[in-house]
Amino acid sequence: MAQSLPVSRNKTGFESPTSRYAVKAVDKALRILETIGKDSVELNLIELSRHLHIEKSTLHRLLGTLEGRGFIRKDPASLRYSLGIKMLELGTAVTARSALGRTAAPVLDRLAVRCRHTVNLAILDRDEVLYVARRDSPEPLRLTVDVGRRIPAHCTALGKAMLAFRPVAEVRRLFSRRRRLPRFTPNTIASPRDLLAQLEAVRRTGVALDREELTLGIRCLAAPVLDLTEFACAAISITAPSATLNEERVAELRPVLLEAVREVSKALGGPSIPPRLRG
Repeated sequence: MAQSLPVSRNKTGFESPTSRYAVKAVDKALRILETIGKDSVELNLIELSRHLHIEKSTLHRLLGTLEGRGFIRKDPASLRYSLGIKMLELGTAVTARSALGRTAAPVLDRLAVRCRHTVNLAILDRDEVLYVARRDSPEPLRLTVDVGRRIPAHCTALGKAMLAFRPVAEVRRLFSRRRRLPRFTPNTIASPRDLLAQLEAVRRTGVALDREELTLGIRCLAAPVLDLTEFACAAISITAPSATLNEERVAELRPVLLEAVREVSKALGGPSIPPRLRG
């Protein structure tokens, strides 16, 4: 039987051995999240101020910041606070990413052998793609990206596959206020409006293409891995020289790639078919 450790509490909340190093504003924000998450009844500003012993003006600023980032939600009618979708996403991400590598590894192995091209697994970090795993092509000519490398999401198939299956409001916050996006080749999507339009097309087909948008002579095909929130927590891509990964080859590989991401998604509790593709 698991034993719980004694916890010392006072008016300032949880007291840890490293509390002398704590940043007060961060500590207050975390106490707000803990209180809203644990309390069975939603609380308003005055009730939270009394419960947490935080001045209302300070608390109002902290709540506004947390609400703006999606960590909490204020009911417009009752003015009471509850946890926001961002908390669910983060909790899901911790679970999914710890299991992601183990779940995806055999799928990546089989996919690389089956398609005979380099296969990549990546996650999204705001507007960047972070490569977390790779399986090289068994062919002598192979294209590789180092694990741990970060690349702008807007010019990669992996990035577009994940952005298309993230909350629309989140994607608009990242791109809609920019006039231009960094251009790497003549094919790079440099307009935020064009990017958002292409993401809509990705939602319809379930796959994204990089048509030499990052590097001339290289094309990629990618599809999202969805978790239980039905949002993308990762993506898998197939990379090959443009001459090899032509439109005919893309048509051949699309069902193979979708089968692979479907297997990983189901293992992580996600849907077997992206929501926009059902029916």
